[in-house]
Amino acid sequence: MHVPVLEKEVMEFLEVEKGAYFLDGTLGMGGHTKAILSNNNNAFVFAFDMDRESIKIALKNLSKFRERIRVIHDNFKNMFNHSLPFNKIDGYLFDLGISSFQLDNPEMGFSYSKDSPLDMRMDKTQELTAEKVINDYSYKELTRVFSEFGEFKNPEKLVKEILLARKRKRIKKSGELKEVIRALYKRRKTMDPLSRVFQAIRIEVNRELEGMDDFFHTLFMKIKKGAKVVVISFHSLEDRIVKNSFRKAAKDGYIKILTKKPVIPSDTEKKNNPRSRSAKLRAGIRI
Repeated sequence: MHVPVLEKEVMEFLEVEKGAYFLDGTLGMGGHTKAILSNNNNAFVFAFDMDRESIKIALKNLSKFRERIRVIHDNFKNMFNHSLPFNKIDGYLFDLGISSFQLDNPEMGFSYSKDSPLDMRMDKTQELTAEKVINDYSYKELTRVFSEFGEFKNPEKLVKEILLARKRKRIKKSGELKEVIRALYKRRKTMDPLSRVFQAIRIEVNRELEGMDDFFHTLFMKIKKGAKVVVISFHSLEDRIVKNSFRKAAKDGYIKILTKKPVIPSDTEKKNNPRSRSAKLRAGIRI
């Protein structure tokens, strides 16, 4: 079961009890949307998600609220291509993390804790997979991926090891890739190189950061006055984009930032939900 991160804080910043329409840009398994609808009997939620399987699960979890939700299978970055009442929406939520369903589902290939196919696609209709990235990308392309998205200062050694391994045979499973990485890097408690490798590939496959800054710039311009925006990020690359986007929008006079520093989970929440430990919440209001 997916536990929504920073649920209480999200409800407070969105001022759910005062609103009528909300937009959940990352539905996942429906945890935050359920909280919104539970805290306001008159609320309606427009929800986006790229993963059809997650949508199916979310709709089951939200069955009692079915009349008060509209789910759209698309990336939230494309929301302005859809006919939605943006002049009425009171709050926007973007939980940029991966759901427990996606992490725990071996068919998705996001986690290296289980030996699974190297897929990592949130949208199964796209062609690019983690297997194609690892086996078909050039030396230069892999160096870019691990440098930009894995934050490796010197990824050349890692890339060369992958190129050697894939010459012997195509790397198709997460366990095979894990063996290659562990031969170079030992496990660390913080910023484990293995985690950074899988993060980098996942971001590349799903183009997670592509156009993110432009999206938030457009969002802050188009939403109505008084609308709140809440964003939860889970790694430094996402948070940096969100932080800079908020600061620029505030400087340009579009929003007032409601969080001087990012809000993080309490020690109790981190203990009860270890996957929340890296979460950072930032919020703003359109002025």
